[in-house]
Amino acid sequence: MSNENVEDRIEELEMKVTFQDQLIEDLNQSLIQQQLDFRKFTQILENVVSQVENIGTDNQLSNSAESPPPHY
Repeated sequence: MSNENVEDRIEELEMKVTFQDQLIEDLNQSLIQQQLDFRKFTQILENVVSQVENIGTDNQLSNSAESPPPHY
């Protein structure tokens, strides 16, 4: 192999490694953002579930406090 060929191959490998490093960093940042979004959506879902449970509890309380219909 010629010295020039080896240098070209080394340069190409260095470029690939640099590209891969940047790609890994970009993927890492995307993953971090997805984790933050997931936590936010989980909190929103927990709040919605809590509100729905409270609506059910409120309805049960209001139904039990009502007098029976007049035909009883």
